Amino acid sequence: MLDDQTDMFNWLRRRRLSPEARRKLLILAARSEEAIIDTHARNLLDLLQTLGEEVDLNRGIELYSEMVPLDESIAGAVTNRVLSRLEGYAEKGGREARRYRHVFR
Repeated sequence: MLDDQTDMFNWLRRRRLSPEARRKLLILAARSEEAIIDTHARNLLDLLQTLGEEVDLNRGIELYSEMVPLDESIAGAVTNRVLSRLEGYAEKGGREARRYRHVFR
């Protein structure tokens, strides 16, 4: 992913973009990255809810990162977003599933 970002910025340096066009491009890139982080955070929260109390939080994050390899910076942002949302998620009854009780022990 880092190479793609580097390639994009190298392309931008070679192009003569107006300041407004450059600003719009950077905003679009930031929105795209936020959407990726948000999607992974929702998926990880769904995984944690599905597994319920069968695995602890750290193991759930570890399982997700094994299934879906992420760039280190994205993984950190996803983890932070999940941790910040967990309190509200728990208030909605999250992490109650017992279906996988003996799978991860």
